[in-house]
Amino acid sequence: MRLFARMIAAATMAVAVGFGSGARADNVLASDPQTFTDFFFEEGVPAQLSTDAYGDPFIEFRYEGKTYPLFFYDCQDNADCLAVQFYAGYEMEEPFSFERVNEWNSGEHRFARAYFTPDDNVLHLEMDIATSSDGISARDFKDLMLLWIDRVDEFEEFIGW
Repeated sequence: MRLFARMIAAATMAVAVGFGSGARADNVLASDPQTFTDFFFEEGVPAQLSTDAYGDPFIEFRYEGKTYPLFFYDCQDNADCLAVQFYAGYEMEEPFSFERVNEWNSGEHRFARAYFTPDDNVLHLEMDIATSSDGISARDFKDLMLLWIDRVDEFEEFIGW
């Protein structure tokens, strides 16, 4: 009986250590951009960490022949960011109607949003991910990245790109 009790105590402790508070090693955190670069590397996705025009972290990654940016937001002095954003921009030959943008945004395309800036004729697609202080699991980020890739493909079909 004592052996069984010790085994239960050891198993409970192992679970507590594995699920303790704070970020786990396999989480990606906007406050630690290298975790995203490591994630991409582990997935076999080429990625490069640099900074954007404002000095915030910025990652460019290549997936299935396309290059995508990953911007970092809610940063304090170019560090300690709390969110990331997938982004795609399309310079349109002709103005894109706001009705069509609204059609995209009100349809079945949850999580990604589009908008058009008529002054430069650019159609934008974005998807924000809050990692907050503890981050999100690499598994969940992979699911979100793949959702983003699907949304980009759907959007490009929608706009005739």
